[in-house]
Amino acid sequence: MVKKSQSQGLKAKTEKLEKELDKVQSQKAQLVTKEKELTKQLKATKAEYIVALMSESGKSIEELERFAKDKAEDATENGGDGHVPNY
Repeated sequence: MVKKSQSQGLKAKTEKLEKELDKVQSQKAQLVTKEKELTKQLKATKAEYIVALMSESGKSIEELERFAKDKAEDATENGGDGHVPNY
């Protein structure tokens, strides 16, 4: 009789662990979904922020394009941001 009681206890423990695993997997799926939503919201907010900064700067699109192009060329010519000239 002792073995049957032991197997019943292990069966109950197995079922409990399976339920806990299902719960954790469900939470994981929800967190992945939430992470994707937050990433999307963050990108949209950053885009709005950049547009607001551009708008507040009073610069034309052409001036902003020229600024971005000049910065990109400077980085290329100087070996990137981490370049330190030899003296």
